[in-house]
Amino acid sequence: MCTNRSFALVALLALATWGLTPVSTAAQLGNASASTLSLSGNNTATVRGLGAMSVNPAGLGMPGSGFSLAFLPLQIRSGLDPISLRDLADFDGVVVPSATKQAWLDRITAQGGQTGSAGIDLSEIALTFGSIGLQATTIASVDLDLPPGMMEALLFGNAGRTGSPSDLDLDNTSVDAFAVTTAGLSFAIPLSTATGDMAIGATLKYSVGHGLAIGRASGSVAANPIELNSDFPTVHSCELIQGDDGLECDDMDGLDGGTGVGLDLGFMMKQDRFSLGASVTNVFNTFEWDVGVLAYRPGTAHFETGDSDSSVDPEPYSGAPASLKAEVEGLTFRPTLQVGAALDVSDDFTVSGDLHSRFSD
Repeated sequence: MCTNRSFALVALLALATWGLTPVSTAAQLGNASASTLSLSGNNTATVRGLGAMSVNPAGLGMPGSGFSLAFLPLQIRSGLDPISLRDLADFDGVVVPSATKQAWLDRITAQGGQTGSAGIDLSEIALTFGSIGLQATTIASVDLDLPPGMMEALLFGNAGRTGSPSDLDLDNTSVDAFAVTTAGLSFAIPLSTATGDMAIGATLKYSVGHGLAIGRASGSVAANPIELNSDFPTVHSCELIQGDDGLECDDMDGLDGGTGVGLDLGFMMKQDRFSLGASVTNVFNTFEWDVGVLAYRPGTAHFETGDSDSSVDPEPYSGAPASLKAEVEGLTFRPTLQVGAALDVSDDFTVSGDLHSRFSD
């Protein structure tokens, strides 16, 4: 028969093994606690204070939570793959040799493209007092996906790699960017028992979208004769007004691009040295982008010797391709399950494990 401690260790190992492959999540409240930030939110079973609002609101009802206050905690995320920021930093201020660019292109081709992402989570304020918490966070994110043909054009041009014009495939280029501010009110109810501490908690959220941009490109560069055909339809935040030369974007575009409310739920218990926690982010979430303040740009371009044509002026969103409209409709905050366990091996040493899984198609 397993003891409580051996059962806890088995649970931790199971969570750690199950969660080896990270799953992207879409939280709306940033990690305002330094300790929670250092653990990347992987403390579902032990989080307290400021971190509870973004990870597991039940932590506000557990012993150890109290008054805490933070202004402007900031998290910055960035990543490039397979060519990383370190690769680029090695050639800061100097011309990249052709051999190095070829080696980069080989890596990009083997992986199927170059990806890049950047994001900022800025919490304007985070406050907890007792079992209640308040937080406001602005999240901005950009993701790029560039196919090998696009990267070859950027690194060499259409003739630089071989010394003669070559055909390039520009299909599957994509860009996604958005900015959203969310205000959350968290509260927890302690449920102390004879054998330990227990709590349930919830976070009610209200989100406002500030800006959105989605682009999907296809096209090619032909070698003989030299010809460029590009189709880069884009949907972005823009309140269209009638200008002197046709439709144009208003100066205040994107400040209120959509609204919605959401709910997070959490549970936590601690018995002796073993802790268990679970939370569901976005049990429901009604946020959606307001298509009334979105515009569509066809982004078509054709260039060849003696002839060129392009169309990049903003148009009503109603003219956007069905595929882009589907992308906009799919940009919602979906439910995420987090389960965690922790074992206090000693007063100064705790082993913990987390599983995060987002519900999606």
